[in-house]
Amino acid sequence: MSGSSMLSRAEVRQLKSAVRREANPAAAERLLADSVRKGHDKLALHRYLALHRIDAARCAPYEDYCCQVAGRLPGESLRRVLRHAGWIG
Repeated sequence: MSGSSMLSRAEVRQLKSAVRREANPAAAERLLADSVRKGHDKLALHRYLALHRIDAARCAPYEDYCCQVAGRLPGESLRRVLRHAGWIG
């Protein structure tokens, strides 16, 4: 997993912008790593799915964690995350 310190709100905003505008895989991975580090499970899962769309190979270090999160979520919560991430209609 990349990076070791938690991101500030300003850094999160900048990285989210880079993901939206440029589909920047490094930015997406930093956001995912930060969410995992902070224990933001649903947000980490959402960011994992976003990174997977951009560069699936970079998801490997986070796969077990995100699969565990997905397995713990109630069905409707998981569907909401998948819908919000654009994986289902």
